[in-house]
Amino acid sequence: MNGVTTNLPSDFETDLDVEFLFPKDSRTLWKIVLIGNGAVGKTSIRRRFIGHGFNPVYSATIGADFSTYVVNLGSREIKYQIWDLAGQPHFSEVRQTFYKGTNGALLIYDITNRDSFKNLENWIGELWEHNMKGPIPLILVANKIDLKESGLNLVPRQYAEYLTRKYDKKSRENYGFGIHLIETSARTGENISMAFQILSIQIAVQQRFKQLRMKPS
Repeated sequence: MNGVTTNLPSDFETDLDVEFLFPKDSRTLWKIVLIGNGAVGKTSIRRRFIGHGFNPVYSATIGADFSTYVVNLGSREIKYQIWDLAGQPHFSEVRQTFYKGTNGALLIYDITNRDSFKNLENWIGELWEHNMKGPIPLILVANKIDLKESGLNLVPRQYAEYLTRKYDKKSRENYGFGIHLIETSARTGENISMAFQILSIQIAVQQRFKQLRMKPS
């Protein structure tokens, strides 16, 4: 599957995929960060994913907010530590602390806010520089697709596809994981769970990639 994704193909998650990627009956703890400019919907995505619904009233995150959530992938239990990081520039030093030990990220932009898209590469650089692990899996999340018909000046999808392909090629060749693009709506819940599922697979792929590279030839 290439890096540009809206819907998972029907055979994306198979028993063979899960058996290969996860030890049998394993329990996995992953730290996930949600990053992107302020007001792109990070908190709404986190709340929607953990079952708290959508709150239409915007409230800026101060520093960081935190949730835990457990999901099952096949017979495998995955516990997420989900860190929702404030997107305003004056929190940049605070964010550096929370990046440490991160396994993967949702990189979120608002399709009605071009500045939030233009800043994505800066977010990638910040994440990969400060997480203490180097490049890690991330999913590019085009949020607020419920506003597609609003008449606002939307970010063209082909811009996001180009950026995704740029990083996907480098990541697959050098680090063993793919970069994917998914369109979401925190308001309606569309594709929110899928974004976390795709990220989970890519984290597992990277870990398996590292294990195979460490084996003596």
